[in-house]
Amino acid sequence: MTTSAPRHLRVSPAASGALEGSGPSADVSAAGPRVPQPDLHVWCHRNLRGPFTGAGSLLRGIMPELTERHPAIPAARPTEVAAVAPELEVLPPQTLTNTAIQQERTRFYPATRALRIAHGLAELLVDWARAEHPGGVVLAFRDLDHADPTDRDFVAVLLRRCDPAVLTVVAESDPERDRDRDVRDDLLAAALAAWTVPATGALAPLPPVDGVDAAQQFIDSDGTTRDPAAIAAYEALPPHERAHRHTARAELLTRRGEQSLLHGAVPYHRERGLDRAGAGLEAFVAGVNGCFNLGCYEAVIDLALRGRALVADTKPKEYWNLTHKVGAALSYLGRGEDALGCLQEIRAGTTEPVTHMNAAYQLAMLYTRFLPRELHDEDLAMGWVNTAIAIAEREPDPVRRALVRAFMRNARALVELHRGNLAGALDLVGEAMAITDADCSPDEQLLHRSVLLYNRAQVRAATGDHVGSLRDYDAVIAQDPLYGDYYFERAAQHRALGAYEAAFADYAESVRLTPPFHEAHYNRADLLRELGRTDEALADLDYAIEIEPEHVDSLINRADLRLARGDADGARADISRGLELEPSNPHLLAARGALLAETGDPQGALADYGAALAADPTLVPAWVNRAVLWYSMGRSADAVADLDQALALDGDLTELRFNRAVALQELGEHRRALADLEVVAAQFAEPAEPAEPGVAADGIGGAGGTGEAGQVGGPGEPGDAGGPDPEVLYRRGLSRHALGDVEGAADDWRAHLAAYPGPEGSPFAKEIEALNGAQAGDLP
Repeated sequence: MTTSAPRHLRVSPAASGALEGSGPSADVSAAGPRVPQPDLHVWCHRNLRGPFTGAGSLLRGIMPELTERHPAIPAARPTEVAAVAPELEVLPPQTLTNTAIQQERTRFYPATRALRIAHGLAELLVDWARAEHPGGVVLAFRDLDHADPTDRDFVAVLLRRCDPAVLTVVAESDPERDRDRDVRDDLLAAALAAWTVPATGALAPLPPVDGVDAAQQFIDSDGTTRDPAAIAAYEALPPHERAHRHTARAELLTRRGEQSLLHGAVPYHRERGLDRAGAGLEAFVAGVNGCFNLGCYEAVIDLALRGRALVADTKPKEYWNLTHKVGAALSYLGRGEDALGCLQEIRAGTTEPVTHMNAAYQLAMLYTRFLPRELHDEDLAMGWVNTAIAIAEREPDPVRRALVRAFMRNARALVELHRGNLAGALDLVGEAMAITDADCSPDEQLLHRSVLLYNRAQVRAATGDHVGSLRDYDAVIAQDPLYGDYYFERAAQHRALGAYEAAFADYAESVRLTPPFHEAHYNRADLLRELGRTDEALADLDYAIEIEPEHVDSLINRADLRLARGDADGARADISRGLELEPSNPHLLAARGALLAETGDPQGALADYGAALAADPTLVPAWVNRAVLWYSMGRSADAVADLDQALALDGDLTELRFNRAVALQELGEHRRALADLEVVAAQFAEPAEPAEPGVAADGIGGAGGTGEAGQVGGPGEPGDAGGPDPEVLYRRGLSRHALGDVEGAADDWRAHLAAYPGPEGSPFAKEIEALNGAQAGDLP
């Protein structure tokens, strides 16, 4: 390896193209470091293998040494390896989703899965680099301007997460194109700007193949070569000769039996071959289905639009199926408004019932789920899903009729769930399950049955039936034990029922079975925070933020933990980053208020608390923490007013009643103080029960967090089970005494003093003696 100081580099493809046939440039200038000699060139042009062309090529290059010397590294990432390089025959966890035949595939991956795979691959590569190249390794990623978004995101993840001293990335990308991209939407453009420096020189092009004419060089490169001579020779071929060569290349690649070629080079050649409307359309249908099953939806759109173009004049059934795939892919990618145009084209262009049923279903999902929230319309969604059900009822094929009747009722259940009709949603899922059981044999539609059972578990959880939900999750995991998302969802039900160790076990299994996703670590960190295991919680939040640095709730909760640990600088960094992402986020404003209060800027803290409460008047932690600040500034009346607001929002927060009682005593309002203290004492007098998740007030207001609320001098250590806290007794005695109940006060103070039998005694002994007019031990 010939790199200098470790840093990631970018190089323009124009420089490489200018040096066709030469090696790396020897020219070095002050403009930047010299392009190093890469250990591996990774070609990423989507024409080659479609999604993850580069990632798959890289894995195919390093897998022999990994398998021979470090088999545990790929064994830990089978899902990622299988997704990007299926030719390596590494089996991912066998789930009902990835083993279902095409006709029974009723579950598709979310669009975020591809990025999760990229993170898993990045971690695999770091492990490989450390094991095989302890002095560092240089990888050159070529043709990124023509790469599928999966590869662009993959390289972006490498740039952000890989230490260049371990793994140096050289990214070949046109700076003019990068400037034209919106860095907010293009991960690679943003990563190139943040994590690379421009390099001087060029990367070597692919050498020409001896004995092959220039036009065939272009064909054999699958249209990716930049050699001007090859391009010119190809363009000079007679059209029939060109089509013949493309067909021959497609047939050669097809015979290799490599799945990823069907997503790139094979359809590329077929659309330029001799039978475009026949073999060409067939190649695009196969490529679209393969990419859809992988969750690579940008590739689905690209392939489907190109496939449609081959038969746009005749518009056969395949044309409308490809159009539907474009609409579905747009929906999954969060571009629902664009999907509406596809569905309108379908409805206006064909009378085929099944096509209209699928369009009606997709429209229902758009209006209840995929469109921006401000465009959701549950009435429209209900109308469209009812249309889908009406068509499904008339499906002539009895086997398919059973599937679509159940499937569309399941879709309507989602609409009912979003309408708030939980009972109706539960009934519809049950009806769909009954139809499937009645009309299908036990070994048919296994994936669909598992989806219905999973959906019933979710609806039951939404109704608060955690026991029933847990029972359904147990059943679906028994049917499909290697589908990691089930464990993630079941963990929440265990947590709701107080089975914390079972919840931890499920989070661990979910993490083991799936590519990295921040939600599992964020949720587990929240549970760990609740149980006081702050070191472990912080580690999970660190990882969650490494995976998803723009997850604001993770930043909020980590700021909370850091502030509680006295790490003001770390908390400030998280809060500042969060406010860059969401400047009006009330939790973050309240968090900054807490930080400013902690670091001696009460006026700044008051301003932030005020802004947080203006944004969200229901934010209890902001009311509580501002009350703390008011009290510390000697403004007890303002503290009481804020605690009044907090308790009006959540009257079950008994510790706040104690805080309010303290402030009320400062104001001489002992009758109100006594009323609060009676409630607090009554709670402590009851048998202790395990705390339920989420009942404590948030310190900073992290979503779902359980940080401690700032208190105006809360109770001390609890007394024996079944008895009030000693400080509650002292405070209640104060108010009783002030209201003339001398005997009641004496009773409380006697019980208070008894809780401090040691030589140091009560910290309030002198106050009691002063008020009682006698030695504390001589109370009547």
